[in-house]
Amino acid sequence: MENRYYWLKFRSDFFDSKRIKKLRNMAGGDTYTIIYLKMQLKALKTDGILTFTGVEEDFSDELALDLDERPDDVRVTLMFLLQYGLCECSDNIHYFLPWVAENTGSETASTQRVREYRNRQKA
Repeated sequence: MENRYYWLKFRSDFFDSKRIKKLRNMAGGDTYTIIYLKMQLKALKTDGILTFTGVEEDFSDELALDLDERPDDVRVTLMFLLQYGLCECSDNIHYFLPWVAENTGSETASTQRVREYRNRQKA
């Protein structure tokens, strides 16, 4: 099976968004913003969906384990994201990050090699 590389298109105005400004201005907001970014990276390969598997008591605890973050920080971040539409959940199992689904790119390792080869040929 060939490797596939994913990337998240990061908008230049990400930190100008009122929702992100509000998140960052909270006590602990820089930590919460990092957690949100880590959640997005975690959801790259699954079209923006994070899934609760039941390994921990609840999704926040499981996500904290996955992200190597404190459960209370993840809980606050998740509540904020759900309240302001940066995360959606209807069944307490699947958590959807809409911005990730819209801003994910990917390519296989061979596609990357061909692109790099063509760039070298042009140079």
